[in-house]
Amino acid sequence: MPINKSVVKFLLILSSSLTLFQMGLSQTVSVNNIGDTILSKKLTIGSFCLCQTTVTDLRNLDKDLKEIKVEEMDMCNDGFSQDARFVNQKGYYSDKYPGFIFQKDNETDYISKIRLTNEFVGNLPDGTPIDMKHLLAKDVIKLYPRFNTWRSRGCSDYWNLTNDTLSFFVRIDKNKKPQYPIDEALYLEKPIEGIDLVVSCYGIFTRADHRYKKLFDDPVFFIDSVNVTRIELQKYQPSDIALVTVYKDTNAIKLVGPQGKDGAVYIETKAFARIKYWHLFSERSPEYLNAVPNPQSDSSVAYILNGKVLKENFEGDLSLLDDKSLTEISVIDAEKLKKDFNVFDKRIGVLIKANVTEKHKSKGTMMSN
Repeated sequence: MPINKSVVKFLLILSSSLTLFQMGLSQTVSVNNIGDTILSKKLTIGSFCLCQTTVTDLRNLDKDLKEIKVEEMDMCNDGFSQDARFVNQKGYYSDKYPGFIFQKDNETDYISKIRLTNEFVGNLPDGTPIDMKHLLAKDVIKLYPRFNTWRSRGCSDYWNLTNDTLSFFVRIDKNKKPQYPIDEALYLEKPIEGIDLVVSCYGIFTRADHRYKKLFDDPVFFIDSVNVTRIELQKYQPSDIALVTVYKDTNAIKLVGPQGKDGAVYIETKAFARIKYWHLFSERSPEYLNAVPNPQSDSSVAYILNGKVLKENFEGDLSLLDDKSLTEISVIDAEKLKKDFNVFDKRIGVLIKANVTEKHKSKGTMMSN
């Protein structure tokens, strides 16, 4: 579905002049964004992408984030050997995300390893649904026949079924003699004790100069944090767009490296914005989560920001809110919504109070129909 001529003209103006304002680095788009969509999917579990999610992000989601000790299943059990890709034997756990343990990159704040524990129920990066409490080694081989090579460092307490980023661990039975060759029939019936998704963030960032798609002297374009070319923008209607943010000169180069010499443009769709503010509101308010159980169910919701009813093209305004700027959120029923705000076509109202400064307002611009 092609974008209309006025929007094409608007984006071409962005490509040549880049005269719009600049957005602060607190925007949720990561400085070291992984533009390769295949790679980003490969490194994502739930809403967490390796080398894109930071410990700071996790603390913003959960102020009670806990540091915990982690058993390194792929390492010698003496703890002497180390994996240089992440901080070994130390992780972060949140009660809000059962089944996840996050481990930080050795050099940066980015998460470079996610451990899935027996609490995890959800999808693996390729979309395969699993329930760790019921996952056996034979299930892994059935799902991933190419993983059918049993590995262990010898000093480890686990067998490892792995590709280059994803590893499934089965505890070694120390009473089984001899250990080699492996008794595959025995271990196929054993449970998976943990799953590791791990990558070298350094390896990704050192390839940064080559990972962005762009045409000629166009800026580097991103739609919902995914790198695209201007041609790919044509499938979007102007009514799909919530925010457009432009970086130029040194700010663009800081974001995307030398390819940013022609600028960088971040475009956020309304669907993406809706997911962002839904996550924020549902984390802050159980009442909101109960009334709006998923991002798609807010079409019958009236949002009132600092006393003003948001009517059209409001997704960008709500997307710009974050944990620091949002001060209060509450839900009112239809009767109170009618009485206090003269809104008759919505089932509930969501009252939002936020510190929206002039600087905050300048973080993005709305594209109207």
